Amino acid sequence: MAQYETEQDVARFVYRDQYSIGVMLHTGSLWPGVNFRRLYWADGFRKWGYEIDYTAYRHPREIKFPAQSFLGSSRSFTYGKINDFFAFRGGYGRERVLYDKRDQGSISISLETFGGVSLGFLKPIYVETRRTSDDGAYIEQTERYDPDIHDNVTIFGEAPYFTGFNETQLRPGVYGKVGVSFDYNFLDQRITSMEVGSIFDFYPDWSNLTSGEGVPVLARVDNPTLWWQIYVSFNFGNKW
Repeated sequence: MAQYETEQDVARFVYRDQYSIGVMLHTGSLWPGVNFRRLYWADGFRKWGYEIDYTAYRHPREIKFPAQSFLGSSRSFTYGKINDFFAFRGGYGRERVLYDKRDQGSISISLETFGGVSLGFLKPIYVETRRTSDDGAYIEQTERYDPDIHDNVTIFGEAPYFTGFNETQLRPGVYGKVGVSFDYNFLDQRITSMEVGSIFDFYPDWSNLTSGEGVPVLARVDNPTLWWQIYVSFNFGNKW
């Protein structure tokens, strides 16, 4: 342990590493994301390191409503949604301490900037259908959803989530993240923080490997290649 005279010196010399795990609420989906971050102190105010995110995306025009099956009660599904879209991000960046803790119980404020690779995955949507045959018998099937074939009369509801998981396709992209974090843990060696910021995910058409019409989440609408989110994350971790 290095020698220090002030509490600022504690931050500058005693801590070398830190990690945090967080839950991220964001405007891109109703489902929360997860963040893991490992940072290394360069000095008392600068840290460098990497992070890994998991996130899901929701098209701005998604509307979930009950299927109007004539064969009885049915479960809800999202009309026109042909793929679920989720991603794992892996990036490198830095944290800059703007205002450090002066004593126990105070708050530190930091600027977070990260960027890297975003591996998007498209999982096809399957629906459960019920039709009547010519002799009046019910025919139940699980089929990949196609809005040109299926309507909300024959659709009984969306199939279980993992149906069609083996048909998931990769959609690589890049991302950038800027945020401000507020660490309010009473103990300086612990991390309990709230982070607020914005994330940009860009999924271009890499050398015509994809359709070139955005990320295909909804049919019959424009699908973006640039996805933007505002997020709030709650992080917990340690320094040493």
